[in-house]
Formats: sequence, C-alpha cells, structure tokens
Amino acid sequence: MATNVITSTADIEPAVAVTYEKTLLQPPQPKYIHTKYLKKFSIAKKSGNTLKMRRYARLAAATTPLTEGITPSGSKLSKVDITAKISQYGDYITVTDVLDLTVEDPEITIALDNQNDQINNTVDQLARDYMCASATAVTCSNGSGTVTLLNQTDIDGVVQTLRGNDAEYITPMIGAGTGQGTGPVAAAFMAFADTDLEDDLKDVDEWLAVKNYAAQSGVDPAEVGSTDKVRWLTTTQGYVSSSVYSCPIIGKDAAGMIDLGGGNVQGIIKGFGSGGTADPIDQRATVGWKMWQAFRILQDLYIVVLKCTNG
Repeated sequence: MATNVITSTADIEPAVAVTYEKTLLQPPQPKYIHTKYLKKFSIAKKSGNTLKMRRYARLAAATTPLTEGITPSGSKLSKVDITAKISQYGDYITVTDVLDLTVEDPEITIALDNQNDQINNTVDQLARDYMCASATAVTCSNGSGTVTLLNQTDIDGVVQTLRGNDAEYITPMIGAGTGQGTGPVAAAFMAFADTDLEDDLKDVDEWLAVKNYAAQSGVDPAEVGSTDKVRWLTTTQGYVSSSVYSCPIIGKDAAGMIDLGGGNVQGIIKGFGSGGTADPIDQRATVGWKMWQAFRILQDLYIVVLKCTNG
C-alpha cells in the first residue's frame, strides 16, 4: 500500500505563530468607596487655596418663665470656623517615538485610561487616610474568642455614640418585602471596611447580606450587607496598619472634600517635540494630569473609626 506524502507544520511552520488580540484585558481595580457620602465643595478660581466654613452653635432652650415687666438677659451667637487648605497632586507618563512607531497599542489612549483610574485611586486613598487618621477611634473589645474582632456590641456602641451626638442616618429604611429569606433594612449610617473583614461581618449577630435585602433599589455596588443600623461597603484597599483594620462609620455630612473650581483635574498631553530644545529631534511625548484636593471632617461628632483585627 502506498504511503501518503504529507506536508505538515513540522515542515512549514506559520510565519506568524501568534495572533494579537487588540481588545486589551482590564487590570483588576478596587472599589473606590471612601469619597462616597462626603459633602462636596469647590474654591472659586482666583480665590486662594483655603476654604473657610462656619457653623453656629445651637442656642440653649429658654426654659425659665419670663417675669412680668422684666427683660431677660438674652443670649448671644457663637460660631466655629473650619478651614481646609487644598494641595496639588499629579503625575505623567513619557512615551518614546520608537514605542509609538513599533508597538501595536494606542499608547496615548491607554495612558489616558490608566491615568483616569490613577486619579480615582489617588482621591480614594487620600480620603481614606484622612478619615482614619483624623476621626475619633475606638477599638473592638467584645469580640467572640478574640475580643478585637468585629461584633454587634461594639458596632452598636458606635451607633449609640453617633445617635447621641444627633448624627443623621445616610440611607433611609428599606421596608419588609415578600421575598423568601429577605428582611427589612433599618435607616443606617455607612461604614467603609476592607474585604478581609467580610467573613467576620457574617458572624455579627444582626448581619443581613445584601442579597437578602427586601429591595435592591439604592444599594451601592460595593455594599455587602448591614448590621442593624450600619450598612457596610467593602474594598480591597481598606485602611490596614500592623494588622489592625480601621473602619470609618459616618453620619450625614460628617466629612467633606474640596477641589479648585475651574481648574481641577486637568489632563495634559504634550506631543513629540513639544519640549523644544529639551527634545530637539522629537523623541518624547508626555501624557499627564494634575488636580487640587483636600479633605476635612466637618462635624467630629458624626464620625467614629471602629478598629478591629481579622479573624
């Protein structure tokens, strides 16, 4: 029987052995949660770099009956001024002409996309670090087994503190529904935590997973559940220092973020040769950004950082 003569890739290999997929894969990104529910302010252009905010103290209740014909002594107003100085942040990427001419990807567009994420990441971490460093902090002391684990008693203690300070809830109540296994969600403060703590949250007595909320409208994409009067958002970049986790729990208008109106978050592209004598033969282009930002606790009584460990 004749043997067939076969030409295979062992004899002639593909000239191009790899096909390049031009749709780029997305890198992992954390949930940016720490600027949510902060009050937003802007400083007008050409109005300095510091914002002064003011609030007036409440007047005491006038519980003493008036005496006929006698003018009472009266009261006077008192104020508290809060200032916040904005700082400038920024970064840039340099692209060479060789990269631009030889690599398939649109580097300028990619740089812009990556820098948009960098801006969001920068603002999120600035907000996180400011809140966790500036607010009143308490450490869990009633955890099961390990006293510093998250638990209902310590969470309720923070809620009691905030309520005692007249802090307002951020989210309204979600009423009971008809779905099996679902439950109502109380009007609540908001808490920010690291994803490492999600398993510990499930062990808290009043834990209700977000999937079991009676309704899903108004639920934040980063929300994982509630513990009675606190609803929890988690991210992979929560505040962690020496194995201690800091979880800000905030009421309405507890903190604010300030930018510079008319000049905040500027994207800056400089083409090849735009550097003048510094780039005499058009070898470099840059893609950059800059912004102004500051954070400030507006009412110290409306925010508490609950510290804990991870079980």
